[in-house]
Amino acid sequence: MRLLLCLVFSLPLVCGCASESATNTTGTNNADAAAAEDSKMLIIDVRSQEEWDDGHLENAIHIPHTEIGERIAEHTDDKSARIVLHCKMGGRAGKAKETLEELGFTNVENGGGIDDMRSRFE
Repeated sequence: MRLLLCLVFSLPLVCGCASESATNTTGTNNADAAAAEDSKMLIIDVRSQEEWDDGHLENAIHIPHTEIGERIAEHTDDKSARIVLHCKMGGRAGKAKETLEELGFTNVENGGGIDDMRSRFE
């Protein structure tokens, strides 16, 4: 009888540990999935050529905001691709975001200014 009681009271502890282990594994898979998604993300610098030449993010693509509609197809035709735009302060990135959304892109973010982007991605 004592053995049976020990087993009954121990079962929730064992199940709790197994459940936690499964959660950790799932969390790792989610982190891997997020990292894979970030590797597919396009970071687009929409500043002028002169601003780009003065310095830019290593992994960014340069397309001035006035050319974004004509040149986005050089880099993706996936309308659901994750695209993060930035400029000096965020204004031109906002205009470029509107242009891409008018073209049917659905996962576009205004990342703000280059300093904001440096703190996020470098």
